[in-house]
Amino acid sequence: MRLIDPVPEQPQDMRVGVVQALEQPDGGQGYIVELTPAGQMNILAWIAGDDAVHPTSTVLTEEPSTADVELKFDAWNAGNDVIGGIFVWDTVHGFRGDDPDLPICIGEYAVGPDGAVLIAQCSFDAGVYGRAPHPRAEAIAACWLLACRLPAVRGEQITTSSGRFADFFEQVEKMPLPDAIDMVIHRGMSNGGRVTPVERALARQLVEIGAPQIRAIAANTDLGMHRLDTTGQFWINFDEEAVQGLQRDLVIAVEGAFNRAVDARNVAARLDNDVALLATLDERTTGFVFRDAFGHWGEHARFVRGEIDARNPFMELYDARARRGGAWESLTRFGNVAEQLRLPLRLQYGVDVDNASGTMAIAFGAPTALGFPASRVDDDGVWRDARDTRGAQASVYALRLAGLLAYIGFSSSVATTSVTITARAGMITGTPVLSMRFERMAFYGDVLPRYLGDDIGDAVLDFDPAALLRLLAPAAQAVDLGADLGLRGVAPLPMPPAIKAHRVPLWKDMRELPADLGERLRAERACELDVLHDDAPISIADVEKIIEDNEESPVSAAIELESVVMELSKSLPQETPSFRPLYCNNQGERELVALADDNPQAHADGQPRVDPSTIRYFKVPDALFRALIELARINIANGRFDKARELLARIHHIGKLSIPPYISESAMYVDVEEPDWQKDADVLTKALPYAVEANDVAMLYYRLAYAMRNLGKLDLSAACYAMTLTMPVRWLRDTALEELSELLDGDLGRAPAIDDAKQLLRANGIPIVPSHALMHLLARNTIDLVDAGFPKAAAIGTRLLAAAERDDTLNWLGGTLLYGTYGEDELGDE
Repeated sequence: MRLIDPVPEQPQDMRVGVVQALEQPDGGQGYIVELTPAGQMNILAWIAGDDAVHPTSTVLTEEPSTADVELKFDAWNAGNDVIGGIFVWDTVHGFRGDDPDLPICIGEYAVGPDGAVLIAQCSFDAGVYGRAPHPRAEAIAACWLLACRLPAVRGEQITTSSGRFADFFEQVEKMPLPDAIDMVIHRGMSNGGRVTPVERALARQLVEIGAPQIRAIAANTDLGMHRLDTTGQFWINFDEEAVQGLQRDLVIAVEGAFNRAVDARNVAARLDNDVALLATLDERTTGFVFRDAFGHWGEHARFVRGEIDARNPFMELYDARARRGGAWESLTRFGNVAEQLRLPLRLQYGVDVDNASGTMAIAFGAPTALGFPASRVDDDGVWRDARDTRGAQASVYALRLAGLLAYIGFSSSVATTSVTITARAGMITGTPVLSMRFERMAFYGDVLPRYLGDDIGDAVLDFDPAALLRLLAPAAQAVDLGADLGLRGVAPLPMPPAIKAHRVPLWKDMRELPADLGERLRAERACELDVLHDDAPISIADVEKIIEDNEESPVSAAIELESVVMELSKSLPQETPSFRPLYCNNQGERELVALADDNPQAHADGQPRVDPSTIRYFKVPDALFRALIELARINIANGRFDKARELLARIHHIGKLSIPPYISESAMYVDVEEPDWQKDADVLTKALPYAVEANDVAMLYYRLAYAMRNLGKLDLSAACYAMTLTMPVRWLRDTALEELSELLDGDLGRAPAIDDAKQLLRANGIPIVPSHALMHLLARNTIDLVDAGFPKAAAIGTRLLAAAERDDTLNWLGGTLLYGTYGEDELGDE
């Protein structure tokens, strides 16, 4: 037996060694044994050839199960055992989500030329093993002694506190948010166990902001926290309608507190070779990291500067190109940079731009005082009460952020010469509390150098918003500081006139469309694109009331609904081959109106009845379309299929791009005693080319999968299920998986690869959607609408593109195009 060097906190009378002479499985590195005072040797564990430590009290004759591994050295890069991680398992309780199969990493080892191992980083004090290399088996035994044996002897349970930030964050993400908060607070306030300064600082700030109150919010609405792929920061998902006011402030404050831990992770990674152990940061460093999280303004500005010449990935989508120097380029460049900022508190913002006049308007949500720490360390590293300064902290943050966003605005286009920026309390729809205008020349000459030189972020300004405002020196401003130096409500600076012209409600917008764009959209003026404003004498609410009041009497409902159809039909213009009725569910559908034109192949001569570019459409009232849908449903339910087909034909004629009626027709063929699955499949296949929204695409393929299954076409059924599962539609996913598993006799491994599924469907005349042609049309029209100055008409199309691309910047852009930067009551007379 070779005794190993003692590890810190090892009892003086404990002697531990490694024995290789005993029988062991092939490749083993020996047993970890303890030598008792009486000279007896007790076996504690066995070190396998793959560096895994298995607990055992007896000699082993065969390789034990991997389920009982307690510690393992594992190379970061397979096949290159020069450097690797030290992993520990809790085989009883589990570290993350109570899963015993998930380890934590407690450190890093490095292997020298002679094979000796140095414990380079470790959450535990590795003593001599961290100062000098040791034989491999001895280094492994020492780590197991530190992280497994000694804690067990002392009755300690090792937690993610001994692991990396990544282990801790994953544990937090897997727990319900209120439980994660309670866990952090309980652990951070505990006097026992191995609790790190980071956890104590995080617990302190969670307690100060009243984080446990999150449980009351979570009891009434879903709250889920996860880390973003783009920035690595935490993001809490919540219903903006359900969580408002002080509750929203609390949620954002909790999110911000966890993001200060993300900052701590980044500092730890720089100090410990990117292992990022929680234990790397001491109390003093942790305090400074949490304090400095609200700084870094010079870093942010330098990041923006570095992105000025970066490629804009949104200039071409589905082979549709944006105009150089247009609004689409400016807005996507702004969003692409802003979405990458690593700010300490959530950024919610909107932008309007008019490059012809060189003006831009920006609005952002200014975090309230609750989002800022009630305590922070002073320059000596001592925690001090900071509650009285939270108002000033919030004001300074808003001012610094306003200048940074103005810089992003100027850098998004050389055409932008003036930026008007308004901060709103808490969220982008809140009360204006700060409004400033910056001019490009003065900003670049005076303000930008102060950002890049870290003057704006100087700690002497942390509680002095008035001094900071003097440094920013805007061309115009509306600012009112209260007694606590917090921002108070103000009247925002006027919106630039050129931008205001873009924000006219679409139904009122009488501006002409560019000729080429108008031809594609089958419209002359912007107002013809509106699908939401409905001034018909009978509203959709009236129709819903008829349906509700006659729920038990479908005959009475049908009589009243037929009256509605007759009344509203009388008020419609006369239909002609070039002037047609149209119903759209949303503005995005309206952009695809060219798909509703005649199919030339449907005519004997292969020519369309009229020149498609001359076709124009008039809007069908919501109430009329809804009444027809309900009448079709009633007739299907009562077995009057001829009448239902007649109604559905009219519905498809006026709402060819609307998917729900196709689903209704599909149901008509199968919700009967003798289902006609072929007709069901034909209707669904006919509808597919018009589908673009994920829910519609998923539902059509799902129903088509079921139809094919009943037609005995099992390969096609599996392919349709595979297409369903490519859509991010959670409510349908489990059902589709269950049915696909049943189809494949429980073996999902036989499910077709997506490329194979697509090839099979195409070969059988089933389209793959959304098609490139459809997405090209949508992208081209959307981009051109934005560049032509019609943001409201392009908003939903942008969101459809965002959903297809699963892109955060496009999703933000859809929102900012729709809502802009000023409330309707602030725009004045239209």
